[in-house]
Amino acid sequence: MKEKSRAWKVLAIALLVAAGPARSDIHVAQVAPMTGPISVEGKGANIGIKVAIYAINAQGGIAGNKLVFRTEDDEYKPEKTVALIQRLAATDTLALLVPVGSPSMTKVLKDKVLESTGMPMVGVIPGAEPLRNPINPYVYHVRAGDLDQYRRLVRNALTIGLNRIGIVYADIPFGKSGLASIESMIKEAGLEPAMRAPISVKAGADHSAVLKLVGAAKPNLVVLVSPGQIASDFLRAYRDAGILAQITTLSYGDPDTLCAGASPERARGVSVAQVFPNIQNTTIPLVKQFQKDFDTYGPKGQKPNVLNFEGYVSAKVLFEGIRRINGAPTRDKLVKALDSMQRVSLDGFLVDFSSTKHTGSSFVDIGIISKDCKVLF
Repeated sequence: MKEKSRAWKVLAIALLVAAGPARSDIHVAQVAPMTGPISVEGKGANIGIKVAIYAINAQGGIAGNKLVFRTEDDEYKPEKTVALIQRLAATDTLALLVPVGSPSMTKVLKDKVLESTGMPMVGVIPGAEPLRNPINPYVYHVRAGDLDQYRRLVRNALTIGLNRIGIVYADIPFGKSGLASIESMIKEAGLEPAMRAPISVKAGADHSAVLKLVGAAKPNLVVLVSPGQIASDFLRAYRDAGILAQITTLSYGDPDTLCAGASPERARGVSVAQVFPNIQNTTIPLVKQFQKDFDTYGPKGQKPNVLNFEGYVSAKVLFEGIRRINGAPTRDKLVKALDSMQRVSLDGFLVDFSSTKHTGSSFVDIGIISKDCKVLF
């Protein structure tokens, strides 16, 4: 009997060894506005994240572990953002992806929510400087910062002789930060802003007072610092008021949102900073893979946009961090793994993190919306 028992134990051990290490799901989540005035950004990134997760799971996941994704709608309410993150922290959620909204992120950072939970966050919209400095050990920004975008937009304007620059900014932390940065850059060139005015982030807000200021100041360029949906509302009113001065805006005013909200004709001629490569340029391997994955796993009948691409790329950054973990993934191990991603090429898109650098990319280009809402680079 003893020999028989010993034989069964040997067989059981052999079966465990043959089976290899135990596999388990990897849980990640997005807390972002899926409703409210900036839901376009939240929903857009969400679609891209899902496409990336469907694609990697179809390939067997990461080291045999499947990704499980959870979406939480914070309704663009900072208190709800904090509550949802704290609730997720009490679960086996490994990391957060692409939160959206400067009021929410400002509160998350001020209340040290991530420090108390130890949960890393990858990809943040917007890229306002106060959300990046001082560096937070748990926040990894994928996109180039707003400061990089302002610098490129202002330098481009001055190079082509547009020196009467007006600034219209969303009356929220990221908009006010943008105003200060742009003013500083204009003054460094020995100039003063032609005008400056805040706009409300409430849907359907009355912009008539701001439009009067723009009309009286006669700028030859207006820099619009605003979330996409609000930017499209303002653009519609701006064009309908007959103002001809050119508009340039940050990447949040993505062309599809501007065209959908204001119409392709009104959006024509608007220049937009781009913090990711042209999603039509399939000579870039990452873009080619994104297009292929979106065609397979994206919403049927929907064309991909830059917000989808941002969610997709941010998820790919997280996947690379998880791949670098030895053993079972934990939040602490993931932080160390992400910090090890120095000058990593994700199929042609460079990401550069370290323990003292949590802004992965510095890529900024400028696209101009042309006929039929096509973007020319």
